[in-house]
This record gives sequence, structure tokens and C-alpha cells, in this order.
Amino acid sequence: MSALKHITAGPWSYDYSPYTSLDGTDIPAYEVQGAEKVCDTNKNRPIEEQEANARLIAAAPDLYELLREGFNITHDWESSVRKGCIKDWHQRTREKLAEVKATT
Repeated sequence: MSALKHITAGPWSYDYSPYTSLDGTDIPAYEVQGAEKVCDTNKNRPIEEQEANARLIAAAPDLYELLREGFNITHDWESSVRKGCIKDWHQRTREKLAEVKATT
């Protein structure tokens, strides 16, 4: 992702990565990673919220690229319509938003 400097290289993904308490029980948490670790979710939040947050954070590089591309498309709207760029961008954006919104 050349447009963003000083971020962990994408694509990013997330995995369930619980902590282990002193008594040996799992404390739910998710880890977001790209080329290296990006972050952990807040272990004090409900697990469903943690996963939704991890999914959104992991999608951030792709969402940024879609936003940047959408901005560029609107710069020359008529040409973008003729070339079919808007329809393609709209479909890819819809798919990415559905992926972020997905429930477990």
C-alpha cells in the first residue's frame, strides 16, 4: 500500500488469540496482524464486540484503498462512468462493507 507510509504492510487479518489467566482459564481476545502484529482487541469487552472490532481494523487497509480510489473516480466522473469504473468500484466497496459487517 504505497499511498500510506509508516503503517504495517497489508493485507491485514485477525485471529482469535486468547490470553491465559493465572488460574489457566482463557480470556477472550483477538489479534490483528499484517506483515507483523498490528494490535490486540480490548480483553475487557464482550467477545462479539472484540471480533467485530478486529474485523473492522483488519479491513482498514482495503477500506482506505477503496476510499482513495473512490475519490479519484469522482475527480473525472464522466470518464469514469464511460469506462465502467464506478460500477466496478461500487461492487467491490459493497463486498468489502459486507465482509466487515458479517456476523459470527
